[in-house]
Amino acid sequence: MAEIINQGQVNVLGTVIYTGVAGPLSTKITLLKFYNPAAYILTLNRYDALTASTETIYEFNLSAGDSVTDNTLYALNPGDQLIVYSDIVGTSYYVYGTDYA
Repeated sequence: MAEIINQGQVNVLGTVIYTGVAGPLSTKITLLKFYNPAAYILTLNRYDALTASTETIYEFNLSAGDSVTDNTLYALNPGDQLIVYSDIVGTSYYVYGTDYA
């Protein structure tokens, strides 16, 4: 079991903020945070490696300085990904969770 802490800047072309690890047990992401000092559109997608399909989890139109705190539990199987998009530069992200491999 390993703690996950990942942070950085979102690329406007999309940023994989975490990929589920290989192993018999899943990765659990328990906290996501996003922020931009300017107005922005934030989109979170989930890629399912088993079906090779992507679904949009949410999309928010946010005002300048708005932040998003997401406490949803995301259980990722090996190869599954959380991918975030922002329509402008300067959006930061923070990921917290646990790998159970």
